[in-house]
Amino acid sequence: MSKVKKTGKMLNATNKLRNEMGRHFLAIEQAFREGKPTAWATAGTPVELLYSMGVQPMLPENSATISAALKKSQNFIELAEDQGYSYDLCSYFKTNVGAVLSNAEMSEGGTRKPTFMLSSDVICDTHVNWFQVQSERMGGVPHFTIDIPHVVSNTNNRQREYFKKYIREQLWELLDFITEVTGNEYNEEKAREVAQNSYEMGKIWQEVFELRKNIPCPVSTRDTFGGLFPLFTMTGLKSPIKLYKRMYREAKERVDNGIGALEQEDYRLLFEGIPFWHNLKFFANLERWNAIIVYEPYVYAFTKYTNPNITKEHVLNNPVESMAELILSFWYVYDLETRVQKFKETVRDWKIDGVILHNNMSCRPNACGMYDLKRRLMEEADIPCLIVDGDMNDPRKLNETQVLNQIESFIEILRKRKKK
Repeated sequence: MSKVKKTGKMLNATNKLRNEMGRHFLAIEQAFREGKPTAWATAGTPVELLYSMGVQPMLPENSATISAALKKSQNFIELAEDQGYSYDLCSYFKTNVGAVLSNAEMSEGGTRKPTFMLSSDVICDTHVNWFQVQSERMGGVPHFTIDIPHVVSNTNNRQREYFKKYIREQLWELLDFITEVTGNEYNEEKAREVAQNSYEMGKIWQEVFELRKNIPCPVSTRDTFGGLFPLFTMTGLKSPIKLYKRMYREAKERVDNGIGALEQEDYRLLFEGIPFWHNLKFFANLERWNAIIVYEPYVYAFTKYTNPNITKEHVLNNPVESMAELILSFWYVYDLETRVQKFKETVRDWKIDGVILHNNMSCRPNACGMYDLKRRLMEEADIPCLIVDGDMNDPRKLNETQVLNQIESFIEILRKRKKK
């Protein structure tokens, strides 16, 4: 196996990400100091509605990734397993349990006791059970759950409209719940301001991805995996918009000058799934084969505004109702048929040579359907696919040597195809 020859160039703007993370944690500390309401929220929930109601969100999943990056997640996970939680359960959940048990600082992935909790099963039913467990362990923290129907094959427009109505009613109930728990009233003007920021932020991130269609690709996972943070925790605020605009301008300048994130780009890859937060440096190994990841559906999904039927005017005029449409359009609500079609389009538009699928050992929604997806893409789109086993937060479940050997063999397949 050859040695790494070069380092992919990170955008200078990405280095500003720490400032955004700092703002987020300072906002949380300030909320606690001033006695303002706070909420735990799961990924996929309408964080915008929390900001519009004067509630400071905290996302334990995001905090768990910080624990992993600092090499602390395994210890937290093992503490949770000592409490009786299974080895096979969600590693985000177990990281959070261990962090709370340890009274970990926020800088290590800890999360403080919130005013209330907001969960949804839009991505995973574990989210709901996770917050139910932690609510009880923290002495009965109020907990609101949004139930999301999943759009499957042959769902007709009438059913879809019913789904949207069902979600809309729950979102208005959520606002009533927040008022009851915090005393804060819903402010339509504030909601529109937050919605506008959210829309602009998502669209700029999509424009960054559009630039990645260029050869050579100007942006690598060094920027996208790190740049994902504000999309989870700060959607609806102004400051991340400035960061994303800087990233776009810098990436556009690279495109205009024919500069790529990788010095020599031979293979363009798609990576599906949550990355290994405990080993992000792993992805730099691709550079030894002049390979670069140019698209990550997981990262792109959190831009939210991917449904062409959701216009800026609709978002601004109906900030609550539009959230129902957004939730129902979320990538991980897609059935297999829709996912296959989206992947085919992406492979074509981003000129992708091969697909790497992360079989995430502790995340059922991420891993579910991977083998069907692989088979369909290989048979119908003639695109080479590789499934690798690992875990988003538990380093015990990633055999780095084994995966690197798999990838080396996969690159050899791509090399032979290119020679034909």
